[in-house]
Amino acid sequence: MRRESRFDMGGYAGLDLDRFVRRSLCSWERPGWRSLLVQKFEHLEAAGEMVMPASADTHLWLITGGAGRLHIDTGEGWRTTPIAPGEIGMATPGVQTRLRYETTAPMHSIHVHLPGDVVARAAAELGGPAPPGREPAPGSDELIGAVLKSLAAATAAGADELYAEAAARFLVVHLAIREGRRGSADGTRREDVRVRKAIAYMHDRLSEPVRLAELAEEARLSPYHFLRVFKQATGETPGRYLARLRIAHATHLLERGMTVSQVARRCGFSSPGHLSSAFLRVTGVRPSAVLAK
Repeated sequence: MRRESRFDMGGYAGLDLDRFVRRSLCSWERPGWRSLLVQKFEHLEAAGEMVMPASADTHLWLITGGAGRLHIDTGEGWRTTPIAPGEIGMATPGVQTRLRYETTAPMHSIHVHLPGDVVARAAAELGGPAPPGREPAPGSDELIGAVLKSLAAATAAGADELYAEAAARFLVVHLAIREGRRGSADGTRREDVRVRKAIAYMHDRLSEPVRLAELAEEARLSPYHFLRVFKQATGETPGRYLARLRIAHATHLLERGMTVSQVARRCGFSSPGHLSSAFLRVTGVRPSAVLAK
């Protein structure tokens, strides 16, 4: 499969997919979407372990047919889930995923990849943490399943790119809201308010140096406690989260025609080279890839 610059492709680059699946649908090929990637697969009989390297994409999948058992390891040890229509999975961004399975009826699935820059930008616009990439809780998330099916149908029908953009944003928002609800259920709501204050402080100072002590003071916590609370609420350190916000804002400005030098000054980078290196680290591409669109 050809590697496209905007996607990490969930680790597909360099992976011999022909050993594992036959692809029947790809939104890159038709209708040519770039806001997200939709694919449909028919899985072949078990062919050993599939290892997908760490990716910046948010990768969701929906099993639409088949029977058997699927074994998944996303960095926390192997777990087993049934292969049955309606089962949903989600790879953890930045973590290698290993898969193996046994089937008694051929497995079919829909896969959707949300590029890291799309997720970062939508989260930044929402003013809150990005979805940390945990799998849906036990009991399938029926709304995610319905969206993935709709995306596959829209791909087959040749829907406009606008449909893909709207769906990508909706999925990011839905995942963020779902994680927020999960957090409030285990008693973190009060601390999340403090984290949101720190995030708002970051938003207001994207072009300026921001120190940990300033963020902790804004959240009314000690630096040590703030680090722990922030990581618990967002899944990231404050520094990494701020870098992602700056890259999301930089992408927005680049898409509106600003030069790399102009964007670097507005987004808190010391030079165009500094911006380019950070952009590559977060999104997998250089700023020139955005300017070239």
